Amino acid sequence: MRTRLVTLFTAILTLCFTFAITAILGILQSHLVSQLDTELKISAKSVAVEASSSLLRNESTAIPTNYYVRIDSLSEPTEEFINPTIEEHYGHPNRDTLLAFGDIPENSITTPTSIGSSLPGSYWRAVAVPIATADGKQFGVVTVALPMTGISKTLLNSITYFVILTLVVIPLGAFGSFAMVRHSLRPLRRIETVAAQIAAGDLSQRIAIRTSTTEVGSLSASLNKMLTQIEQSMDQRDKARERIERFISDASHELRTPLATLQGYAQLYRMGGIKSENISDVMGRFESEATRMNHLVEDMLRLARLDEQRKTVKESVDLMSFAQTAALDLKALDATREVEVISAMPWDELIIEADKDQISQVQTNIISNIVRYTPAGSPVEIVIDRTDEMAILEFRDHGPGISAENQERVFGRFYRVDKSRSRESGGSGLGLSIVSSIMGLHAGKASISSTFGGGVTVRLEFPLPKN
Repeated sequence: MRTRLVTLFTAILTLCFTFAITAILGILQSHLVSQLDTELKISAKSVAVEASSSLLRNESTAIPTNYYVRIDSLSEPTEEFINPTIEEHYGHPNRDTLLAFGDIPENSITTPTSIGSSLPGSYWRAVAVPIATADGKQFGVVTVALPMTGISKTLLNSITYFVILTLVVIPLGAFGSFAMVRHSLRPLRRIETVAAQIAAGDLSQRIAIRTSTTEVGSLSASLNKMLTQIEQSMDQRDKARERIERFISDASHELRTPLATLQGYAQLYRMGGIKSENISDVMGRFESEATRMNHLVEDMLRLARLDEQRKTVKESVDLMSFAQTAALDLKALDATREVEVISAMPWDELIIEADKDQISQVQTNIISNIVRYTPAGSPVEIVIDRTDEMAILEFRDHGPGISAENQERVFGRFYRVDKSRSRESGGSGLGLSIVSSIMGLHAGKASISSTFGGGVTVRLEFPLPKN
C-alpha cells in the first residue's frame, strides 16, 4: 500500500505539474503575442503613413531595422524593405501569404496573423494597412511584419526552466511523499505487529494509541475494543469449558456410587445371595438410590438451565411476605421448631424486582438444608433488613455450623463439608450452587457466615429497584 500511495501521489503531482506548466506556457505565449500585436498595430499605422508619403513624393523610405515592409500600389511596382541582418537571421515572410492591393477592405487594418518564413523554424507576425490619398482614395497597401523569434526563444527558455524544475520537484515530491506515507503508516505497522502477536496466541496485546482524532487512532481504538471483547469471550469460553468438564467429572463421580450400589445388589440377587426375607429391604435400597439419583439429575438439569439463562421474568415481590411464607414452610416441615421473622425496619413491606419462581427455589433449597443438617426442634430466625441499594434476607440456624475455611467453598458444585453432609444424608451437593446461580441472575449475592452462638447464617442480598 505504501508503494501504491507514493506512486499515486507522484503521478498526480506529475499530472498537476504538467497541466500547470502547459497552462503557464499558454498564458505566457498569449501574453507575448498580444504585446507583439499591440506593438505591430501601433507601428504599422505610422510606417504605412510614412511609406505612403514617401511613395507619393518619390522619396526613400526610412524603415525600422527589425521590421519587414512591403508596399503594393497602382502606380509603382511592389517594393520590399528589410534589414539584411534581420533577413539573415529570420528570413523574410512567405510572399504568397501576404495580402495584395484590393484584398483588404478600404480604410481597414487587418487582424495580426502568423505567417511562415523563408527560413525554416521562423515565423512572422504581419498586418496589412491600406494607403490612400488626401481625398481618401486608396491607391495601395502596406504590409508590416515583425519576427516572432523573440517569443519562440522566450517560450523555449521557459520550457527549459520548467523541465529542470520538474526534474527537481517531482523526485523531491516523491521522496517527501514516501517519508510522509511511511510516517503516517507507522501506526498500521504497529497494528500489524499486534496482529501477528495475537495470531501467535497472545490475546492480551493491545494497540498503543497516540491520538484518537485520526482515522488510524479511531481504528486502533475500535480494534482494541474488539480485542477486549474477543479476549473476554475466549476467557468465558475457557471457563465454561472448564466448568462443564468439572461438572461432568463431578456428576459422573456422584452417579458412580449409587449405580455401583444398584449393580452390586443386582449381581448379588442374581447369584442368589439375597434371602427372600431381605428382598423388601433390598428393593427399598433400590428405591432410595434411584430417588437420590433422580434428585441429583433434576438438580443438574436445573443448574444447566440456569447457566444457559440470561434473562429473568421479573415482577414485584414483597420480601416481607416472602419471609413469612418461608417461616410457614419451615413450620410445616418441622412443627417442633421455633421460627421467628425479625424485621430491622419500621415498614410493613420491602419490594424487590425478582423472578418469583426462581427465588422460591432459593427459599426451598435453604429451608431443605436447614431441615436436613440441623437438629430437629432447633430455632431459626429469618431477618429482613436493607441498605441504601440492597435488600437483605438472612436465614439463621443454630445447628453444627460450618468452619470459616469451608464457608467460601460451600457454593461450589458437589461440595460437601463433612460427614454430617454426606451422600447418605440425601443431599446432592448442588443446593447452594443453585442458590448462588439464581442470585447471580438477579445481580445479587449469596454468602455464608457463622451465627452468633453457633450455626450457619445464609445471607441473600437483592438489589433494590431504582426510583
